Amino acid sequence: MKETNKDSKTTTKKKPTTKKKVSKETKKVVKEKKRINLEDIEDYSKDQQEEIVFANTKKAKKEAFLELMPYLIILFFVFIIRTFIITPVNVNGTSMVSTLEDGDVLLVYKLRYRLQGPKRFDVITLKNKNGALIKRVIGLPGDKLRYVIKQNENGEDVAELYINDELVNEDFIDNEVKVKTCINDPDICNGVVTVPEDSYYVMGDNRGVSLDSRSFGFVSNKEAYGITEIRIFPFNRMGNFNKR
Repeated sequence: MKETNKDSKTTTKKKPTTKKKVSKETKKVVKEKKRINLEDIEDYSKDQQEEIVFANTKKAKKEAFLELMPYLIILFFVFIIRTFIITPVNVNGTSMVSTLEDGDVLLVYKLRYRLQGPKRFDVITLKNKNGALIKRVIGLPGDKLRYVIKQNENGEDVAELYINDELVNEDFIDNEVKVKTCINDPDICNGVVTVPEDSYYVMGDNRGVSLDSRSFGFVSNKEAYGITEIRIFPFNRMGNFNKR
């Protein structure tokens, strides 16, 4: 009779991976001595040595995490504050001279903008296709704006702002700057400009060079994101720059 050999398949069972546990005795030893030096580890059994190394490593990681915790909390709150409440911003260019100079550092109130919105003549920060800009709010939603060029008693041209047919004094700029208002947008001096809802009409204080609503039109609520009035640098000009 022929014997037939049958191939038999053998399967090996994988040992389940278990998380290493530290005995209560070792925990007590580590707790009492805080962390056992490797030179002293020979005083313990082999099993305890393994447990002690594991416990020391675990304890070191916990201590490192606890040391980092205050810095992580600080970074978290800095992120929240800068994103939603207040953040510094640099002035680039001369469009707000003489109120603001190139290189000034300002504080921008984001939460205040979301809660209250800007008032007339507030200085706001915005971002549109022309980049990040700092401008002054001249017209609020629904306002009807127009400038009238007149001559004073000395024969000098004077630009007067009328909002909703009422004369409004722009005391933050002088007459020499005011007469340059019509350079980029003659319509605002020849006719009436009506500001749409949820939008603002903005201009820079240096009206002869400023890129603003006279060029790119109205600014929407989505484009504006903060109100600023505090300068924090340079230190010799620190403080509220928009007192009126």
